Amino acid sequence: MALADISGYLDVLDSVRGFSYLENAREVLRSGEARCLGNPRSEPGYVKALYVIGAARIPVGDGCSHTLEELGVFDVSVPGEMVFPSPLDFFERGKPTPLVRSRLQLPNGVRVWLKLEWYNPFSLSVKDRPAVEIISRLSRSVEKGSLIADATSSNFGVALSAVARLYGYRSRVYLPGAAEEFGKLLPRLLGAQVIIDPEAPSTVHLLPRVMKDAKSEGFVHVNQFYNDANFEAHMRGTAREIFVQSRRGGLALRGVAGSLGTSGHMSAAAFYLQSVDPSIRAVLVQPAQGDSIPGIRRVETGMLWINMLDISYTLAEVTLEEAMEAVVEVARSDGLVIGPSGGAAVKALAKKAAEGDLEPGDYVVVVPDTGFKYLSLVQNVLEGAGDSA
Repeated sequence: MALADISGYLDVLDSVRGFSYLENAREVLRSGEARCLGNPRSEPGYVKALYVIGAARIPVGDGCSHTLEELGVFDVSVPGEMVFPSPLDFFERGKPTPLVRSRLQLPNGVRVWLKLEWYNPFSLSVKDRPAVEIISRLSRSVEKGSLIADATSSNFGVALSAVARLYGYRSRVYLPGAAEEFGKLLPRLLGAQVIIDPEAPSTVHLLPRVMKDAKSEGFVHVNQFYNDANFEAHMRGTAREIFVQSRRGGLALRGVAGSLGTSGHMSAAAFYLQSVDPSIRAVLVQPAQGDSIPGIRRVETGMLWINMLDISYTLAEVTLEEAMEAVVEVARSDGLVIGPSGGAAVKALAKKAAEGDLEPGDYVVVVPDTGFKYLSLVQNVLEGAGDSA
């Protein structure tokens, strides 16, 4: 019986297709242990399951098993000295992102914890996670100097531009005209080509153009909307961190809330946490019909993972006005300036709590980015409220 470093088996991951491996992932999370593998290379689905839940080690041998702790699932801690030899090492080891108890007072014993994803270094957003996972995987087969591209509402384009450069790739981002100014400017600062389509009403409407250009020009379209490395990055990262932090912090975790963009991070969080405890609630947030909130969209616009996975969730609708009200409430309660997508998730959780729809306990809200990126929206809401404290 032995424990082998999982990094020695990453080459088998690409042979696994579809989501069947997730049954193994669910079983390991639910039981809290993994069986030993006589020959890990003969069971790539099981190896991938361990990789995706964040295991650092594989149990090798016959007739044995090892706990999640022994597999390294709980090996999540920031180096005390915070010294990193490279930006990518900073991204990988500067984890977990903080989980902070909010001072917001919600009814019925609902306690709010904010998962602050702006502590990711490249885009100051949750989008660093899929960008690194996607590009690190394609680096095994795509020649350096190649052009990689995708459509983005803003944050993923910044992350893509930064990470592509670190891996030696050129990058291009396609944005709708309504994208935030930081999303148009920062990729250029990072050396990316930026194409803005003022006629595109949303990011997903840009996908046919990106696909057409990729075919005619021969670049790599990474396609965050349908690339499973997106979902898997959040399984290994966001979801696992919530699990580990809630255990270590002694939380009575009853649910998780967050907004929907590609559906990557919230599908992963719901699947991971409900595999450990099927009673965990997942509150997934979309903009109200006819409304628009930066970075998030409605389910019917097309989302892969939320529709493919066996997860239970409650869908909530929030207006931009409500999302920004929550941004103000969190700022004045906690001194933290969260972005509108995080505000939408806070507001949705507050509405569910007020309706008596949530059990007492601890609820984690995934905050994708910081409100410092959305100063025009902040200005609008303050002017509308008369800037009163």
